[in-house]
Amino acid sequence: MATPQDWAPYYGLEDAAKVYLRDPVVALDQLRGIVDFPSIQSFFMSRRLTEESWGEALAQEVVLTDGRRLVMWRADDEMSMGEEHQRQVLNASVRTILLSTITDHILTTEFDVLGDGTRRLSEVRLRMYTQLVTRSHQKSATDTDYFCESFRFDKSVDNGGLAQMERLLQFGRVLSRCM
Repeated sequence: MATPQDWAPYYGLEDAAKVYLRDPVVALDQLRGIVDFPSIQSFFMSRRLTEESWGEALAQEVVLTDGRRLVMWRADDEMSMGEEHQRQVLNASVRTILLSTITDHILTTEFDVLGDGTRRLSEVRLRMYTQLVTRSHQKSATDTDYFCESFRFDKSVDNGGLAQMERLLQFGRVLSRCM
């Protein structure tokens, strides 16, 4: 699989998707049905390659906000078990969450301290917790634990590099202003 070009220098979703995603036509078509591209305030992308028993599998993701919603496009290579044979499929989905359902938002930056005392950005982590209950566990007749949906996004020197870390920072800041 060819190494993608970095998406971070591109501030338009279409241009960034075309150089970074393996399946930009699928992503852009599905996203276009959900959001007007001029209304996008910020976005970031990620991809992860894994080795499966049947070969290489790619997970691709676009996360964006229009100021009201968090929109997430995700596509995963999977193996489908048909009646007669196995086949590789691309499972692509778009999820939309109102920003008003996000109850907690944590944007963390980690810096390496160099020998001369200067600091260099080494990792950015964005955590979002919602009020959307995903499961519960009844501990007793009167006590129940509720578990809410959360999202975790990371960029580092080794995972995306400086430009993608800065774009994730920008995305987190835009979310903070919209909430």
